[in-house]
Amino acid sequence: MTDSESPYYRSGYNAKSLYLNAQSIGLSAADRIHIQGKIGLIHSIFQRVINITLLGNRLISLVGQDVGQGPLNILVNIPNHINFSTIGIKKGDIVTRISESIVLGENAIVISTQWTELWEPKRNFRTILQPLKTIIANVEIMKNITLTSNYLGGLGELIPLTHINGLKDSKTEKLGSVSHLALPHILSMLKAIKSGHSPDITRITKHLVGLGPGLTPAADDMLIGLMISMLYISENFKETSIDVKKINKDIISIISGRTTIISEEFLREASVGNVNEAVTSLMENLLTSKQSELENSVRKILDLGCTSGTDTVFGVILGSHLMLNDIYCNSNKNEGIFRS
Repeated sequence: MTDSESPYYRSGYNAKSLYLNAQSIGLSAADRIHIQGKIGLIHSIFQRVINITLLGNRLISLVGQDVGQGPLNILVNIPNHINFSTIGIKKGDIVTRISESIVLGENAIVISTQWTELWEPKRNFRTILQPLKTIIANVEIMKNITLTSNYLGGLGELIPLTHINGLKDSKTEKLGSVSHLALPHILSMLKAIKSGHSPDITRITKHLVGLGPGLTPAADDMLIGLMISMLYISENFKETSIDVKKINKDIISIISGRTTIISEEFLREASVGNVNEAVTSLMENLLTSKQSELENSVRKILDLGCTSGTDTVFGVILGSHLMLNDIYCNSNKNEGIFRS
């Protein structure tokens, strides 16, 4: 059966139209599609994702079920055999909101949002948190799974340098160009976060944001993991002295125009705790689960993008170590969990 013979296709104005249902919509995406009429343009098209830029240079994404939910995602029931990039839409096509539908191009794709469920990430785990030492052990499990995977490109090659008190400054490791450039700035960032000094945080962020190739550069993915792990942990433990919300605001305060629009949007969302389903699951299992559930969520996030998953995990490791050490210090009036 060809795509045009699929039951998902019906006759439109000039040609066959692909009719889909939106099954869920992220909270931020829902806020951005209230207006009627033209809402934006197609930014980029992939097999299972269509990115749309809206008025004000904001972003939403239409995604297949295999991609998963996210704050900017509209999850649609596109069949597995249909490829978004081969169904008659192109970059720059107009996207229109008509009543309860989103229309792409000249009725090439019509998506009903009438029965869509609102999705937002779960962040409060206080009643089911594992003991602090179990969470510390979970970070090591996450690190070891990543190190034994085949996903150590990007900033992943810095993961062996991580430890509970931060990141080693290695002069002997042979690093790729992105890691070589990023390492001194990441070391400085960890110190700046501990001190809470906003000018240092913004200055260092200028060196990191946009560093690396692709739609979501490696250093941006690392910053997403760093911000989200710090925020999730700070929201579930009272004993931290680090003002994470202020730090995250400092990080995103200078990102405009310094990276891709997609990465910029992901960074802004992560700064306030909004990330995709895979990252949310990773943080939930890191804080609440034992080894088997955590292993599954780590492997799932490592499958994201080329090195995006690994770079995000690297940031989660850094942020988790920083926060857990701070919590342990404040809880035990000690100098840290371990000495370096």
